[in-house]
Amino acid sequence: MEESEPIYGLAFIAFQSYINRSIKDFKGDLEDKQKLYKLEHIKSKYSKSTIELIIGLANYSKYKEEGIPHKGTKDILDSFELSYKNIKHLDKSPIFQGLTIMDKDWDLLKIKGIVIEWRELLWTQETELKIEQRKSTITPKIIQ
Repeated sequence: MEESEPIYGLAFIAFQSYINRSIKDFKGDLEDKQKLYKLEHIKSKYSKSTIELIIGLANYSKYKEEGIPHKGTKDILDSFELSYKNIKHLDKSPIFQGLTIMDKDWDLLKIKGIVIEWRELLWTQETELKIEQRKSTITPKIIQ
């Protein structure tokens, strides 16, 4: 387990990179990333989305040697009730706790599927928003 935590951490960092690159491709910048992280098909029982959990676990992995996580990361970990203080046993690490929330078998391919589905939702919602915006800007012609 000790050897696998950094590997899973790197996987979350790779997912984070893919997520942020998707937003940049989609919007041209990362200005709205916090809002877009919240997109999901099915609301979970947590106050944050699964994509936010992935982002939080990636940031935890990157900065865990600094001690207490940064505020945004801490907020995400807290919302999923993940322990990050005084971890004595690796199975209590936020990485493994978070993995269990997303997939009890810790299958990274299933987590990849969550990320791919989120990207599709990102593009689908934008298309729907553009259609709705076009409908609202079209003024009906009155024929007399």
